[in-house]
Amino acid sequence: MRILLAAPYGGISGGISRWTAHVKQYYLALQQKNFRMEILPMSRSTFVSINSPIVYRLITAAKDYSLILKKFRNILKEEHYDIIHLTSSGSLSLFKDVYMLRLAKAKGCKTIIHFHYGRIPDLFKNRNWEYHMLKKVIALSDTVIVIDKLTYDVLQQAGYRNIVYLPNPLSPEIESIVENNKSLKRDRHTLVFVGHVVKTKGIFELIEACKEIHNIKLKLVGFITTKMKMDLKEFAGPGSSSWLEIKGELDYENTIKEMLTAGIFVLPTYTEGFPNVILESMACGCPIVTTNVGAIPEMLDIANGNRYGICIPPKDVDRLRAALLKMLNDKEYADACGDNAKIRVRNEYSMPIIWNKLVECWMSVYSKKSK
Repeated sequence: MRILLAAPYGGISGGISRWTAHVKQYYLALQQKNFRMEILPMSRSTFVSINSPIVYRLITAAKDYSLILKKFRNILKEEHYDIIHLTSSGSLSLFKDVYMLRLAKAKGCKTIIHFHYGRIPDLFKNRNWEYHMLKKVIALSDTVIVIDKLTYDVLQQAGYRNIVYLPNPLSPEIESIVENNKSLKRDRHTLVFVGHVVKTKGIFELIEACKEIHNIKLKLVGFITTKMKMDLKEFAGPGSSSWLEIKGELDYENTIKEMLTAGIFVLPTYTEGFPNVILESMACGCPIVTTNVGAIPEMLDIANGNRYGICIPPKDVDRLRAALLKMLNDKEYADACGDNAKIRVRNEYSMPIIWNKLVECWMSVYSKKSK
């Protein structure tokens, strides 16, 4: 069995590219002999978000995807694959997904579409252009992988029966980093954010909430533009350099070290799929304050009331501030959240568990091809 995984890999760092790197690293370590997995890198050369201007998104998408699609066409001409496993972040990239799936079908390949975002339930409510493109992509795919249970339930209720629920895995690398840095001490008054520093990550609400909390340090780790850095400093106001540190993008190990020394990991994002940074902060034993979007509530088992972290609605500065103060002022509660989350992530989201489910999915698709 030969699999082509078409996914962001390398280039501008993001959730899907990190997922791809974790999967490839584990695949190489296992030295699988019963199948072969290869990667077609689909990383973007320019950073865009769902809130970037539409003209900018169209121009950059046309530039980036034209090169990717050309390479994909050439690969299919020269090589044979049993399965094309295509990752997707939705929105405008759905047009690229339709084209690639049609090419794969024409070559007799089985197809998997792997949705790495959590907006699909909203699309089924709004039924806009993206909803109609989504339906086309699903119809062209032999199997659809989703990363959160809500999306799985919505698609099942819509009548789709080719849906597989597969959460993201915890990187095996993180356990060795944690083990090798046991001497690091946690500063209870340090808050750390990790991710692309953009408005939709709730970054302005976070700074607004922190303005009225004394004796803290807020660190922002992740890709940030020069303009955003200037806007945040202006928004934070005079004297903010004493409590706000914009660190920018760090390598993986140093990012994990920031989590290991943080008193609170905070991600007040507006929308998510299955964020790797939540898994990573859980593995680091961080007390977590985040929002109830995408798969985050199920990751932290919020429905069952266990102490794994605090979820609040997005864009709610007052509740964000109250959650941060709860973690800062109640050490016993914060420690319990961190310790419990560390156990949960290893029991539910370790790479061996998720990898076996992924391989089962590939084998199931391949067996249908063989019949």
